[in-house]
Amino acid sequence: MATLDLAFPTLAGLEEVLAAELRELGVTDLQAGRRVVTGRGNRTLVYRANLELRTALRVLINIDAFRADREQELYDRLRATNWRAYLKPEGTLYIDVVDPGRWFRNTHYIAQLAKDAIVDQMRDKYQTRPSVDKGNPDLRIHLRIHGEGEVDLSVDSSGASLHRRGYRRRTGEAPINEVLAAGMLAIAGFTGEQPFVDPMCGSGTILAEAVMRATYRPPGLLRSFGFERWPDFDPAEWGSLRQAAMDRIVPLRQPILGADIDGVAIAVARATLDRAGVLPLVELRTSAFADLTPLPVSPETPGLLVTNPPYEFRMETGDIEGFYRGIGDTLKQRWAGYTAWLISANARAVKRVGLRTSQKVPLMNGPVETRFCKYELYSGSR
Repeated sequence: MATLDLAFPTLAGLEEVLAAELRELGVTDLQAGRRVVTGRGNRTLVYRANLELRTALRVLINIDAFRADREQELYDRLRATNWRAYLKPEGTLYIDVVDPGRWFRNTHYIAQLAKDAIVDQMRDKYQTRPSVDKGNPDLRIHLRIHGEGEVDLSVDSSGASLHRRGYRRRTGEAPINEVLAAGMLAIAGFTGEQPFVDPMCGSGTILAEAVMRATYRPPGLLRSFGFERWPDFDPAEWGSLRQAAMDRIVPLRQPILGADIDGVAIAVARATLDRAGVLPLVELRTSAFADLTPLPVSPETPGLLVTNPPYEFRMETGDIEGFYRGIGDTLKQRWAGYTAWLISANARAVKRVGLRTSQKVPLMNGPVETRFCKYELYSGSR
């Protein structure tokens, strides 16, 4: 089976987390860049990566790299590429262009030029042509032009972004991306061997990712992928890989608790967990954080708390700094024996927690810069 050059885009701050996942999966020649990890693997690994990776956004297969100083050179190279390996002549396609560079006019024009090259090839060879579908194409193509007309050409084996696990519909006011939630859990060291709590769980994304991580449930079980519509798709191999992944699922070893002061949020979280197929494994409570009774822990089995508190109070007059001060007071008074991690974009409010951070990890929640802060909570003095 041929070895492929692969690229795995991710969120800023999760590159090393993703590299560790890829190493465990068997990807070789790993290199972590900015918001991407590259490596090498075969088709089987592409299938498994889409199904099993928690912190990748896509699995791209690099199929060409070349220099094109002029638009005609770009057109000719794309028209000579073997697109039949990835696209049926009557199929649908969409082209993402990144950084058109100073040699070319704009991303829209380059996408049109690339589409024309592919369509012209297919029409000449097969007397029929693919069409463009932005929403759900059979083949998504990535074209990156950088430097002095350097072109990287890749095909997207994932289809929709891998953060779309298939379990989330309605979300709360400030939802956490599924890939970010999975990355936070990895950074926090969650293994499923410790009691886990999200006391401000909102729509339940962190809880869903925690259960899947704790039970080794693959995050891609509920969805389909772009490679399933490629001409060389092997349904027998795909079926056996899915079954092998499901056979690795284990029972939950320690309890998982989610809570929120908002009963509507708890209803949304319940629906999220139900769609993920893990609702029976999570205890949900409607409760303010200050009133929440922690899960029992011991020195041998300390607890882990990970949450995404509000960054600000929108559309109402609220004391966000007082709210964070209350979080700190509650952690000190009620949560000894836990390690707590909070993600927030409000640096001033985080200071009001009043506890020493043992770690601060910069992460991006969509376009928002955040800090993922670690607090180690002890009984009495350390």
